Amino acid sequence: MNFSKSKDRQDSIRIIDVKKGLSLAIICVLLSMHTLNAQTTPEPPTPPQTNTTSGTSYSISIDNDDDETSNSSISIKTTDDYYKFRASFHKSKNERVKSMLIKNLGNSNLKVDGNTYLWTDSKNGDEVFECKLTKGHLRMSLDSEVASQGFTQKITELGKELKYFISGTDRKKEELKKAERAKRDLERAQRDLERAKRDLERAERDAKRAKGN
Repeated sequence: MNFSKSKDRQDSIRIIDVKKGLSLAIICVLLSMHTLNAQTTPEPPTPPQTNTTSGTSYSISIDNDDDETSNSSISIKTTDDYYKFRASFHKSKNERVKSMLIKNLGNSNLKVDGNTYLWTDSKNGDEVFECKLTKGHLRMSLDSEVASQGFTQKITELGKELKYFISGTDRKKEELKKAERAKRDLERAQRDLERAKRDLERAERDAKRAKGN
């Protein structure tokens, strides 16, 4: 069973906003060091700005040649503007996926055409949400800017449940691994920032000595 992850313009599922803030702070520190080397008075680093388009993107693919019912692929993309879920899986999982969708989305906005189940929702003439299920394929898209926060959270949580069922992964184990990776990444970024701060302090001392001479 192989898992592969891919990045969009956003990183994988981690404490990304914290990492970005620390990374930007490190860049500011290094720029200040460059200024000191020119024997000018250093200025404090500019506080990092929040990137409002940050988000996450990842994909999961499972391939087992001995059992084609285990073969599946999942792609999830999340930003401040949208949420997208794509999945391909063996048709034997179709009924369970359909039951999960009906339980969470209901029948009010559902259209059925043969083996195609389509849920849609719009606001002021603009499409806010669409979910399309066919045999072995599922697609969901949500406009997070227009949809309510509660509905966005509901669809995000539904996507997680679908991911765990389709991929056959264990939710508790996956969440634990994710938390451990995020903790390690944060600790590494903090060490990098402390190292950059020490370098800046050293450069400030060198600049003062140079002025004194």
